[in-house]
Amino acid sequence: MTERPAPAIAKYKRTPAAIHIFLILCSVIFIIPFMIVVSASLTDDAVLSWNGFSLFIPKFDIIAYRFLFTNPKIILNAYTVTMFIAAVGTAGGVLVMSMIAYSLSRNVFFLRKQVTFILFFPALFNGGLVSSYIINSHYLKLRDSVWVLILPGLINIFHVIIFRTFFKQLPSSIFEAAKIDGASEFRLFFTILLPLSKPVLATIAFLTALGKWNEWYNAMLYINNDRLMPLQYQLQRMMMDLAVLKRSMEYFPAAVSRDKIPGENLRMAMLVVSIGPMLIFFPAFQKYFTKGITIGSIKG
Repeated sequence: MTERPAPAIAKYKRTPAAIHIFLILCSVIFIIPFMIVVSASLTDDAVLSWNGFSLFIPKFDIIAYRFLFTNPKIILNAYTVTMFIAAVGTAGGVLVMSMIAYSLSRNVFFLRKQVTFILFFPALFNGGLVSSYIINSHYLKLRDSVWVLILPGLINIFHVIIFRTFFKQLPSSIFEAAKIDGASEFRLFFTILLPLSKPVLATIAFLTALGKWNEWYNAMLYINNDRLMPLQYQLQRMMMDLAVLKRSMEYFPAAVSRDKIPGENLRMAMLVVSIGPMLIFFPAFQKYFTKGITIGSIKG
């Protein structure tokens, strides 16, 4: 009995190695921009203006971080507000959107078409900034409140669509069997649906948290209290104050030394400070996120 050659097996063994090398190279390419940002934040501003951005630090200087953390309480308070917004907004948003999507995915809900129209049709038309400002500030009394950064953006219609698409893919026999055993809709939702929906829950949670973490526009419209400033808006205000300080130097050049004022390196330092926590949280969602990115695709 002769042994069969196995060229296909050898080819199969070589293929994963080539894929791994390709993905490693892609990862390195994706990491390089972030490393350039870190390098620029730690580079002297004069050298950065003269030589441009570089992967390596030509002249080490932490004046941007010293300027940024001149008053650490401001940054720490902004971090606290942003983490509260991200945590509460993500948990509440995922819960509300998943409950809405669960109702729309159930065939026994006889008003699902009407509710779907009420939810999705207005999403095609923006109500406008003035009307939303009047409702949030005058009628809901949310101005100068941390809830104005959470409640208006609690529901994302497109996330509801993704939830509904995933819930429809689950076998209906599971819910029918639980219904026969006497399970209520709340029990179906919390004990059966949610444990089976970890990929879509993690995906939407990460996208929602990312949006809440980068929240600044609503803060600019509704927040005047410094204690309620989220991180992104606080950093933006610092850059605006720095621009005003630089303009004042044209009229009062002896007031402040130009060497003590950071420039482009401060922008890079702000990027590092603002995106650092997201780089820590992303690995926790990665195993679900890679599976959940195809949830909204259309099956043939």
